[in-house]
Amino acid sequence: MYFLLKPFAFLFIIFFTCFLKSRGLFKKELALIVLKIIMNLTLPAAVITAFASFEGRYSLLLLSAVGLTVTIIPYFVTYLLTKGKAKEQRVYYMINMSGFNIGCYGLPVIQSFYGEFGALLCAMFDLGNSVMMSSGNYAFTSLLLHTDEDGTRVTAGAVLKRLFSSVPLDCYVVLTLLSLCRISVPQVVVDFISPIASANAFLSMFMLGLLFSPKPSRIYLRHTVRIIAARYVIMTAAAVLCYHILPLDLEVRRILCVLLFCPIGSFAPAFIEKCHGDGEMAAFTNSVSIVLSLIIMTSLTAFFQR
Repeated sequence: MYFLLKPFAFLFIIFFTCFLKSRGLFKKELALIVLKIIMNLTLPAAVITAFASFEGRYSLLLLSAVGLTVTIIPYFVTYLLTKGKAKEQRVYYMINMSGFNIGCYGLPVIQSFYGEFGALLCAMFDLGNSVMMSSGNYAFTSLLLHTDEDGTRVTAGAVLKRLFSSVPLDCYVVLTLLSLCRISVPQVVVDFISPIASANAFLSMFMLGLLFSPKPSRIYLRHTVRIIAARYVIMTAAAVLCYHILPLDLEVRRILCVLLFCPIGSFAPAFIEKCHGDGEMAAFTNSVSIVLSLIIMTSLTAFFQR
């Protein structure tokens, strides 16, 4: 039962925050402030701490390739399959099909199961995932569907600018380059930022609680079931392939399989809203994926550790 303590603690933080929000203690708008703190402070600190244990494990860069592959292929397949649908629906499906919530969800959850080694694997996977999740799916959707906040078309230059305006992604790239040059993170830096990195798990769950939207409707449920079912089918196939094909240690492959069931990226509702999609429905879908992912990830971890 002790194994389930931290997953239940994460759920408690999410639902208790949602309860306090419903009582008026917190406003939903606070989530934007918390998100800025996470993206610019606690998540980069957690990433730096995780990279401190990289130690020349270059084979782990395969996880970055997997992270990029399982985010970019479903995105462009969805783009092709939704041709002919209303632009608002295309925005909803394209962005929701691409990206995982690693920094605000996968990292704290996996770290609670597998410690610092699990955190390192999350960081390596998120290096590829962040290309689409942090800004890529929003930038590409704006470009492909000719939409932006003001309804104008986005240029290719703007896409590149948005790709590299994400602090976590920039942090991943710099740390990877340093690691390839055999330059490690000094221990004094790790010790100094560890209190900041430790706050990432709580703030991430707190933010998810602020964004949690348990307001089901028939339309919301129908689209949510389609998105989550499609993601789980694709990720189950990806997990089976990665488990049996990748030339990595068994423990690494197991953790990767768990990672593939992380929820939809936390930025998805905001990006969908910016692209003139239904942000409220996206928030509901995101909330459902959070709960289901924790159940599946915990069950998979229990199965692998039995």
